[in-house]
Amino acid sequence: MQNAARNKRHYLEAKEAFNRGDLDACLAYYAPDHRVRSQEVPPGRAQIAAFLKASRETWGDLRIVVEHVVAEDDWVMGHCRSVALHTRPVMGIAPTGRRIEAAFWDLHRFDGAGLIVETWNLADQPAVLAQLKAT
Repeated sequence: MQNAARNKRHYLEAKEAFNRGDLDACLAYYAPDHRVRSQEVPPGRAQIAAFLKASRETWGDLRIVVEHVVAEDDWVMGHCRSVALHTRPVMGIAPTGRRIEAAFWDLHRFDGAGLIVETWNLADQPAVLAQLKAT
């Protein structure tokens, strides 16, 4: 139970660091050999770093709101909401200035040191696209 509580805390701290715009602090919670399992990408922290950086570049004011988080043993599952203003082109759609919100779920496996070693993500992309195209 101790590891589960620590892993949940690390999950929440990583999200807080991302929201502060401190990507280095956020990445410190990921193991150097981290694997993104929801995509075909090579192993390594560089993959998650590129994803986080691209998210910030696309959605400059992006905030992650953690709705629910559950931890058990080495596993942490989060249900979150991403919130941002559409101020840059996204999916070929010119900026609308609208507030865009979408749910996502992420599952992480932690190692004995409390670092994230594997991640699975599922985002509600249809909701994003619908809001971008809304008139």
